[in-house]
Amino acid sequence: MDTISALQQLDQECTAWANHHAHSCNLIASLLNITRQREQTLHQWQQQQQAEKSLTSTHSRSSSTLLPATSLQLLVHKQSLEVESVIGQLYDTINVFKKVVQGLVALERQVETTLQRMEISTLLDTTHMRAQHPPIGESSMEPQSASSSASVPAKSLSTTAASSDPYSDFRLINTAEISPLEVLDWVGRIRAMYAQELNLKQSQIHPAMTALDRFETLADLQKNWGLQTRIDFGLEQEIVERIKAYRRVREFASRT
Repeated sequence: MDTISALQQLDQECTAWANHHAHSCNLIASLLNITRQREQTLHQWQQQQQAEKSLTSTHSRSSSTLLPATSLQLLVHKQSLEVESVIGQLYDTINVFKKVVQGLVALERQVETTLQRMEISTLLDTTHMRAQHPPIGESSMEPQSASSSASVPAKSLSTTAASSDPYSDFRLINTAEISPLEVLDWVGRIRAMYAQELNLKQSQIHPAMTALDRFETLADLQKNWGLQTRIDFGLEQEIVERIKAYRRVREFASRT
């Protein structure tokens, strides 16, 4: 099983979520700004309506610096359309989050299926590998005599020992190797926490909400939306570091 390939897919899903989450945060900030402007426009419209009623009753000439009521009404309508558009984009983002979780579910199933098929064959391969590459302590190589060892400088001895060990690279790579069981555990944990975060976000934004266009509601939403309390970013960082370590070991082994 290509564990690195599976972890790369996992990283891609996490990156996709992060990118769309950043976009959703920008949408909420934009929605907050438009809503604030619309509330100000509504306030001005109400003031102008009152001023026009007062002028009509007193037959006085208008000296108000506000826009005409009809212009303010059109501006409110335009801002309302903008609010609806941004809310629609937020709903679309929720659907994108769903696709990310679906991708994680599919990846988990893929790893599980591969692991189930690997169980017997992997055991046989491991046994065969140990027969071909026994531990150094079990090597049939005869040790050098003390006299021949003494005639070689210490630096040459260490260099010779490193270069004559046919299993050092294998052991190094084997140490850094990421097992399929680890991959399955990581994928399962990340799938679970992103599914929980999706459920939380769906409870924060859904079509049944009636106060999503209110400034107070949006201010609370913006504060809570960016927290992502269900996601353990430390776990993601651990996975990234393990991949980097494995690649460094592979690169080092290929040079020796």
